[in-house]
Amino acid sequence: MQVFAALVILLTPAVAPLFACPIGKAKNTKEIPLQDGMLKLGTLQVTAKNQDPVVAFYRENKLVFCSADYDTSPVDARAVAATADKDHVYVVFTADGGSNHAQSFARFTRGGWLPSYGAGGGPKVLVVLKIQKADGKAVAGTYLTAKKKDGKTNSLAIKKIQFANNAVEINADAWYSPLQVDKKPFECSGSSPFAYTIRLSADLKTVLAASAPACR
Repeated sequence: MQVFAALVILLTPAVAPLFACPIGKAKNTKEIPLQDGMLKLGTLQVTAKNQDPVVAFYRENKLVFCSADYDTSPVDARAVAATADKDHVYVVFTADGGSNHAQSFARFTRGGWLPSYGAGGGPKVLVVLKIQKADGKAVAGTYLTAKKKDGKTNSLAIKKIQFANNAVEINADAWYSPLQVDKKPFECSGSSPFAYTIRLSADLKTVLAASAPACR
């Protein structure tokens, strides 16, 4: 009786990456040095009228994560500033409206201090996302807006962000009128924009302090 031995050779093919980081194609890119790496922010021109943000984190020049899907809704969204703690980056985005789109910022901000853009559309506001350095997953978020006299949302523009004493502090320019800790608008004197500082808890659920020198 003849015995036939089958020789099985297992080959491991070179697998192309499922996702090529598009940060190289982004516009208005910013590099933000961190103690343990480099964060890169950019804006992708998706259509003639729509932009999406992209965020990439590198350690020792090696890509740790790259994400371009924090908001792929029809809203004009851009990544503009960031700070970090040991395990997370806090990225500030701009948005010119709200959206119920399945891939909008709203899926990350539902538990935040301000869960949505609010009424109206057009004025650019801020969205802050807390993102894990290890994998780019957003684990918390909030909108930051101002409010017009008619109750509709008004603009907020980032000037600076920093993480200190387990809190996120943001300095911004606010158009009438920035919000107090209780989410009610300040009464401001003079013309917009107004200097505004807001301190958020690390989980982005609570405002610890809010101030605007020209407002009460």
